[in-house]
Amino acid sequence: MSDEEDIAALTELTGASDAAPRRFSAAELIACDACARANPPTRMNCIYCGAPLPSTAESEALRRPSLRKLEEWEQGFNVVLLPARDVWRVSEDAFKEASTLLRLEAARLEACIDARRPLPLARASTREEAELITRRLGALGLAVEIVSDEELCASRMPKRIRALVLDGEALVGWSGPDDKPCSVAWDEVRLLVAGRIYRKRVEVEERQRKLKGRSEIIEEREMMFDEAVLELFASSDAEGAGWRIMAENFDYSCLGERKGLLARDNFDTLVEMLRARSAGAEFDDEYVRVRQVLGAVWPVAERTESLGLRRSRPGRLSTEVATIGSNEMQFTRYARLRNYLARREHTNLK
Repeated sequence: MSDEEDIAALTELTGASDAAPRRFSAAELIACDACARANPPTRMNCIYCGAPLPSTAESEALRRPSLRKLEEWEQGFNVVLLPARDVWRVSEDAFKEASTLLRLEAARLEACIDARRPLPLARASTREEAELITRRLGALGLAVEIVSDEELCASRMPKRIRALVLDGEALVGWSGPDDKPCSVAWDEVRLLVAGRIYRKRVEVEERQRKLKGRSEIIEEREMMFDEAVLELFASSDAEGAGWRIMAENFDYSCLGERKGLLARDNFDTLVEMLRARSAGAEFDDEYVRVRQVLGAVWPVAERTESLGLRRSRPGRLSTEVATIGSNEMQFTRYARLRNYLARREHTNLK
């Protein structure tokens, strides 16, 4: 287990928390079937060996999800809040209990409800943990369901489209000059999701001090990039990966006489024309508005890479490290969730 999980586990065992402290009696503790050690009844997995703990009638009401932060490569289970007309019937006490269960600030939970859109409230590492959250929130009056990363095809990247042909009965796209074109009938275009991809790069140059043995920052550089993006989903796409169009890497020749000088204006025109030709498709441009709320469950991905050593002058070496952050996977998950729900609704209507 990670240090965060160890601390959380010990907190549960002693009853220490931000709320009123509570200690459990020996009779309330749950023995692990694998290692026979005692665990607090709030745990779903053993503190010591990580094995699933048996559930009893008494412990079921006390159990709390661990909600550990998952790595980008891990497959999780998302608990999604569904828009409901009677959501405001939830009492204030139930609202506070939901906020505590999800480890979300009350303001963030309220923002999720105010959005009136399907949004993730939690991302669990196991289906059992997600089912526990679903039962608890359902009992509090919130309409939620579980959508796994596998169902969102989160590990499969969309097809990058760099050129389109808008004429004719089908929409034709090219990924590159040497690639075969792919096409989709206009009446099969089901969903268009617009948003922005943000990238942040911070480069830090440090030098080791001779006497104190501590490093000092010589220079820090921060660069920000953002780019409009459009995700297109079709009913004929069995994989559900979709097409992706990036505003700065697209040939706008398909716009004909409407093509302008700026990529920003051309991108808006392209979206307008696609919406006009695929009149039956749903259009979602809410991502930018709700992305701060999404960050609590689907955080911006960050990675650190070494840029090696740099010799500023003879005998003086410094190290450079770059930290890169991007919301690309967050946007991908949001678009896939919208497509998953739209596809299911379309299936139910048939």
